[in-house]
Amino acid sequence: MQTWFVHMRDPMLLLRELGPGSFVIAQILFAGMALSALAHPFLLVTGLVLAVDLALAKPTGTLRAALLTIDFVNIACGYLSFLLLGWRTLALREKLGFWKIVLFTPVYWTMMSLAAWRAAWQLWRTPHLWEKTPHRPLGRATAA
Repeated sequence: MQTWFVHMRDPMLLLRELGPGSFVIAQILFAGMALSALAHPFLLVTGLVLAVDLALAKPTGTLRAALLTIDFVNIACGYLSFLLLGWRTLALREKLGFWKIVLFTPVYWTMMSLAAWRAAWQLWRTPHLWEKTPHRPLGRATAA
């Protein structure tokens, strides 16, 4: 989010530097990743509520049926693209355990969404905060 905000301080400059095609791709990449992570819990909850209504045979209007379809297609396409990109990067021996990645993809996306919401909150409340991963100090290098 912060990277996108920095680049979008002067969108016309970014457009000139990247060109129209790369500019659009950058918008999809930066803004799209943040928005998909932020929207994920809403898609899950909406899909769950609509699926429960459907399972309980509650009357479903055309709008709710369309919303359920859009919801499931969005989640399925998001997970599928994530999994296909991951599959293509794995070595043959790594592909044997791919079922674990498939199984935990919803958990991963939920955790990613929590991190995105936390980042959005921190960006709004404390924009100059930089939470770095703590590392133990390395020992002194020995002289050769």
